Amino acid sequence: AASKGTTNAVKFGMSPRQKLMVGVGFCGSFTTFSTFSVDVVNMITKGQMVKAAAYVATNNVGGFAAAAMGMMFVRKLCGC
Repeated sequence: AASKGTTNAVKFGMSPRQKLMVGVGFCGSFTTFSTFSVDVVNMITKGQMVKAAAYVATNNVGGFAAAAMGMMFVRKLCGC
């Protein structure tokens, strides 16, 4: 008989390995964002408004730029 975890993974169309990868990815991104948020709040509470704003802007612009470059790379790679 299949274990409950295997049954749920099959139910969602994912293998146990895929389910693990999705869970790890979600938790990893959640903790990264939490750390980013704590850093920004700490800067603001110390009165470092310009530093906090620059940190937020740099992370957001950098994130969007990295995503765009990744998408362009994949498009060139697969010819999409």
